Amino acid sequence: MRQLELREQRDVGRLFGDALAVYRRYLWLFILLSAAVVIPADLIVEGIGLELLTSSYDESPGITETVVPTIVEFLVVTPIIAAICIYALRQIAAGDQPSAGQVFVAGFEAFTPLFGAVLLAAVGIALGLVLLIVPGIYLAVRWYFVPQAVVIEGARGAGALSRSGEVVQGFWWRTLGLVLLANVAIAIPGLILVLPFTAIAENTDRALWVMVGSAITTSVTTPFVALYSTLLYYDLLARRA
Repeated sequence: MRQLELREQRDVGRLFGDALAVYRRYLWLFILLSAAVVIPADLIVEGIGLELLTSSYDESPGITETVVPTIVEFLVVTPIIAAICIYALRQIAAGDQPSAGQVFVAGFEAFTPLFGAVLLAAVGIALGLVLLIVPGIYLAVRWYFVPQAVVIEGARGAGALSRSGEVVQGFWWRTLGLVLLANVAIAIPGLILVLPFTAIAENTDRALWVMVGSAITTSVTTPFVALYSTLLYYDLLARRA
């Protein structure tokens, strides 16, 4: 793998190519560190809180069973994994071997400022969606890089939202398109990973297997999106310069 330069312009092919190259090279590092975040969160929230460890399989889970895990993933799991991947990516770009212990600890240490900024963004996006939907979508793209603003630039609270907005300014449509492409790209492997566990859950009538499938899928797909998003952030910085 060639030396990785962070702050440079990348077209779609380069974004996917560089993100995949880093992800493949350190595949197990990213998956295991992500799993170390996902599994405890899922056990506490879904396994114990929603009783999926002992409950029967339900093809149509209720609102609580759907909304609560989604909120926890958005506010806690995804930001921590993003922070871990950002720190690892910066070590790789510096020519160093990413240290599992260092990036894991750094990711958790960044959680407090991350949580505050991501919570602010979530409230704003939710209000926008409730009001007219379109404002919520606009804000979701504008504030997409809040984790990068917090971890890379040290922005805090509303400042992280403002910094993300500054980076996206003038590139809103480009950001939207590239973010959608990344999510479409992981949708197929995500579906392939989760379907066998759904089938096991149906055959055994155990909701536990749905939780297992979800945890594995999140641990595998989320790091790639975090790497891709961070490279996109640096791409926009380069374009603004």
